[in-house]
Amino acid sequence: MNKKVSLTILIILLTVIIALFVSASSLLTKEFFSIPFGNILVWIGFISLQLFVYIINNGFKRSKSIIGKTIKYLMIALIIISVFWFGLAYILSGNTSFNFNSNSTGYAGSPKASILYWNIIYTLVIAPLILMISYSLLRFFERLNQH
Repeated sequence: MNKKVSLTILIILLTVIIALFVSASSLLTKEFFSIPFGNILVWIGFISLQLFVYIINNGFKRSKSIIGKTIKYLMIALIIISVFWFGLAYILSGNTSFNFNSNSTGYAGSPKASILYWNIIYTLVIAPLILMISYSLLRFFERLNQH
């Protein structure tokens, strides 16, 4: 699949997912194999966002600097974390609805686990945007130095 087709599919996926969440669609609460459809969409959305940022920046391959390579490896790490997010969320919450309870006896499902859960979510949304901006600035300054 070429870059243009991949980006088009990812943009459509992200747009549909965002629209469903913004509109608070009833589809989000429907269960699919005992898993709320909204949780599946969040998972697909995280993977799509990471891949979109990675592909739109050509795999972060243009910069040969240490900072550029670090950004590339951080982005790859985010893609991997996104792929495993559903499993991580299940381990942290102890259920497929990703509900946390203050009466939890262990770590899974506890308020402490919920803090880690939300930090992972914030990271998966904010980090790719920060890396994309950082990489764009890095490339801008690299091009300035070349001229």
